[in-house]
Amino acid sequence: MIKPRFASWLVVAAGLMGSMGGLQAATGGAIPVQVNIPDMNQKGWEYRVALSSADSAPAGSHLTELSWRYELTANGVLPEAWLCAPSECVALKMAQGSTAAFKGMPISTPLSLHFVVPGKGMLKRPVQGGVAQIFVNYQRQDP
Repeated sequence: MIKPRFASWLVVAAGLMGSMGGLQAATGGAIPVQVNIPDMNQKGWEYRVALSSADSAPAGSHLTELSWRYELTANGVLPEAWLCAPSECVALKMAQGSTAAFKGMPISTPLSLHFVVPGKGMLKRPVQGGVAQIFVNYQRQDP
């Protein structure tokens, strides 16, 4: 079930896209991205999930905020998680939230999720991957 906060992002994105008919100094929107997180059975390994590029955003757009929500089924050990661009990563302290750490980066910046189960060796029971939803918010300044 999508929590109300994420449903509100869809309403905001639809409103921004619907208001693009007139001339504006700045335009923006949100692109939803959904990816599958792999099962994790090895401690100390980095599991990466590339996020699809935001090709549907207008040329010249820049990131403003990223919101995330992910689900995992962990049997005791929770993995550490990060949202990354090539130049920096942001630690995800919770399974849902938002950050403006990538604000101003081009919309074409490759983004990825990273997970590491602390420790070394095999897990007796793997962390079962689930679904991650990321809303890529962007803005474009018109000349």
